[in-house]
Amino acid sequence: MNPRPPAAPAPDDAAWTGAARRATANADVRQLLRSARRRRHARWLAAGMVAVALGAATVVLYQTGTFDRLFGDEPVPKAKTGAQPAAPHKGPMFDPARPFDSTPAADWADGADGIAAPPARAVNGFSPEQVKTATEQVRDLLVASRLDRRMLIDHDPAGFLAKLAPDARRQLSPLFGAGREPEVQSLVSMVAKGNALLPAEPKVDGEMSVAAGDAGELLVHTNYVFVYPFQPEGPTRLVDAMNMLVVVRADVDYVLRDGDRWTSGSQGLWYGDATGYAYSIGCAAYRNGYLAPAASERSVTANPNREPATYFDPSSPLPKTSGCPAR
Repeated sequence: MNPRPPAAPAPDDAAWTGAARRATANADVRQLLRSARRRRHARWLAAGMVAVALGAATVVLYQTGTFDRLFGDEPVPKAKTGAQPAAPHKGPMFDPARPFDSTPAADWADGADGIAAPPARAVNGFSPEQVKTATEQVRDLLVASRLDRRMLIDHDPAGFLAKLAPDARRQLSPLFGAGREPEVQSLVSMVAKGNALLPAEPKVDGEMSVAAGDAGELLVHTNYVFVYPFQPEGPTRLVDAMNMLVVVRADVDYVLRDGDRWTSGSQGLWYGDATGYAYSIGCAAYRNGYLAPAASERSVTANPNREPATYFDPSSPLPKTSGCPAR
C-alpha cells in the first residue's frame, strides 16, 4: 500500500531532515521525495482484544512497516474456539455512561485538554515566540487529526490538511476517499462506517517536545495515546470495557520549515517519522485504515506476553509482535 511516487508518499516515510541539506529553494520538494523513497523505515502497529460469546477477553496485535506487509513477526496462534466453556468474567462490565472506569485512562484529560504545548524557548534560530506559535499549530493539528469529529466521523480531512504546508497538503490529499486510507492512518484517526462513538470525549495522555532540525527547521515531537469510546450495538452483553474502547498511540514528528531555504509551497508544517499502534482494535477495519472496537470482530487471537496496561503508557516500548493475520 505504499504511495506511487512522486505524487503522494506514504505519511510515515518522510525522512526530510537529510534531504534538507541537499535541497535548494527551487528543488526542495523533488529532493525530499527522493529521500523519502530511500528511507522507508517507520512502523505502525495495531493490537486488538476481541470478546467471545461467553466472555473471554483476548488481545490482537498488528504491525506493518509501510502499511502493506508484516515485518517478519509471526501471527500469534488463534485461540481455540468451540464448545469449551469460557472462564468466568472477573473484570468490570462496560458502562456507556462512564466508559473509561476501571481503565488506566479513567483520570486522563478529556479531548484537547490532554494536549499541552511545552514552554517556549529559543531553538535552532527560532525565537521563543516562533516556537510557541509552532507548538500551538501542532496542537491544533493533533486536534484536527485525532479528535475533531469532522475527521473521526465524517472522514473530512479539510481541517487537518489546511494546517500543513501547501506541498505537504498536495501530497496527502489523494490518500483520502480513494481507498488509500491505510497510508495515512499513522497521522489521523477515522471511525469505520457502521460504528458509532459515544458522546464522551476521547481520553488523551502524552507529551510534546521541540528540538533542532537542519537549518530553517524546527522539529516538534509528539507522543500521545488516544482512547476512543464506542457505542455498543443493542443490548449486547460485554465482557469488559476494553471490548468497546480503542487505544491509539501516535509517535509523530512534525517539522516546521521557514526561511529562504524553502520555496513558498514548502514553508509551514510537514509530517515526519510516524510510529505507533492501535490496541483493542477490530482488525478488518484497521486493515482498511479505520478504527472499530474489538467487539466488532468474531475471530480471536491472543498475545499473552504483554501486560495490557502498557498499551496505555506513552513511555512504554513499542510492541514487536503481530496478531492480526495478513490477508
